[in-house]
Amino acid sequence: MLFWQLVANAQVDVISKLDTNAILVGDQVHLNLEISFPVDYNILWPELNDTIISEIEILEKSPIDTLFSKDKNTTTLKQQLLITCFDSGYYALPPVHFDYIVPNDPIKHFEETDAILLQVSTIAVDTTQAIKDIRAPQTAPITFREALPYILVGIAILIIAALLVYYFRKRKKEEPVFKAPVKPKLPPQQIAMTALDNLRLKKLWQSGQIKEYHTELTDIIRIYLDGKFNIMAMELTTDEIMALLGKTQINQQAQKRIRQVFQLADMVKFAKQQPLPLEHDSSLNQAIDFVKESMHLNQASHIPEKIDDKNTLAKTEIGNQKKEEGSNNLDESKNNLLGPKISSDKKETE
Repeated sequence: MLFWQLVANAQVDVISKLDTNAILVGDQVHLNLEISFPVDYNILWPELNDTIISEIEILEKSPIDTLFSKDKNTTTLKQQLLITCFDSGYYALPPVHFDYIVPNDPIKHFEETDAILLQVSTIAVDTTQAIKDIRAPQTAPITFREALPYILVGIAILIIAALLVYYFRKRKKEEPVFKAPVKPKLPPQQIAMTALDNLRLKKLWQSGQIKEYHTELTDIIRIYLDGKFNIMAMELTTDEIMALLGKTQINQQAQKRIRQVFQLADMVKFAKQQPLPLEHDSSLNQAIDFVKESMHLNQASHIPEKIDDKNTLAKTEIGNQKKEEGSNNLDESKNNLLGPKISSDKKETE
């Protein structure tokens, strides 16, 4: 049995060594532990607490590192201990005891490292020199990490102050703090085509509301001319509207159609004429054709007006004042003419 014990011990190799055997009081040094053994052996790693001996303290323990030989037959375990000592003198680090188990062997084997001598020296003091006073504590510079919380708090205070100023200014002016996003303005031709389709569905003239039908029809065209060509048609007579349309790029055939629409509406509103059923539908279709033929023309920035008649000039000046002061009323008229929306996805008629 002694023979097998010697054979098992011969296959296990343990090492314990220091980085250096001489240190000053308070210095730190690494104690390296290593054991090599066959891969099928079971090693019981020694338990080391906070000290090796009472004078030698363990500051840190590295994880146990496992290595294998090239032939995969030998395993090596390594651990590094960081130790220190605060008393001068010579200290013997005792052997480190490793227990291990050999397969198919009920005997518990062990192996020990060699003892190590560690010299701990004090700092040499020149007694011939005068004793100096203790240095005052030095102020360490403030790092960015330390200043970061104060910076963030300062930024937060500035943001809150800016929001409060913004809020009170809006409140003083009686303005909403958060404005709703402005809906994109529909093109005049789309507004007109939608309103004309809604007018057809209302069936006003079929129910006897002939005057209301032609009034709404011409109002749709007047609003279209205002939005598309900057012609303030809501304040102009039929002749004045046609005179201004003659200065645009609208072709003569389209101008003839819309003139017939306005003239028939004037006869209904002022002469109380009763048109034939076909004339009602014809006026609506002519208005639709007029919008289709003129919708692709460029929008005029300004149409020169030469009005000699004093009454007409007065109407135009009053109309300009109303346009400047009552643009909201025009938008309300548009909404009334549009009525319920037929289809939100309806495209412009080409």
